[in-house]
Amino acid sequence: MKRILFSVLVAGLMALMAAPAFAQIPGSKAAASVSSVALIDATDGTQSWDLILSNVIHTPEKKDLLIGVSLETGLYTRTQVKSSGGTKDTSNSTAGIQIKVLVDGVEAAPGVVTFDKRSQTLSATLGGYFANCTDANGDGITDVMTECDLLPEEIELILDTMAAHHFNFVVADLNSGDHSIEVYAEIKTGASSQSGSTSALATIGKGSLTVEEIRAVNGEGGIVIE
Repeated sequence: MKRILFSVLVAGLMALMAAPAFAQIPGSKAAASVSSVALIDATDGTQSWDLILSNVIHTPEKKDLLIGVSLETGLYTRTQVKSSGGTKDTSNSTAGIQIKVLVDGVEAAPGVVTFDKRSQTLSATLGGYFANCTDANGDGITDVMTECDLLPEEIELILDTMAAHHFNFVVADLNSGDHSIEVYAEIKTGASSQSGSTSALATIGKGSLTVEEIRAVNGEGGIVIE
């Protein structure tokens, strides 16, 4: 793979401010976009594909493009179970982030990619505990079975993680001209519980988009970059 002009890119990126910024190098074979702020705040779902990064690259002749997407992704999942009397209780929460790249409105290979996903299930079978005991009949003996409340015991699990991920997308046989590259993200979460409760959130932090002209050929294992 050819090396792109990273030294020039880095010099341009050093000047980025807090808001999303886009760096283009006229006449070069590469382009980059960088956001230094959160692209999508913590949410329980976007319900749609949201545009998070974009750029434009000019190809003087028919070319293939290698598109790199790097993102900080964060997942938060919470599961709580409540059980008493030996009854099993289960709670589940899921959170995931999917990414796709469109070039001139057409989806780049390999299509939709899962950048981060978690499914968290918590189950417990507990006896519970007695509370609010009173000698209701005044016989001097407290019968826990009739004069106490049996309350469920609780267990709660919370996971909160942040990580950085990268994936390469490829577009082949682009004609000469200006080409629009757009990165879209979709956040999905789910929650189910019986006696307990659950919640799930996901976020996309800082991100970058790099685009490089390449020569791609079909190989035995798929697309080969030369």
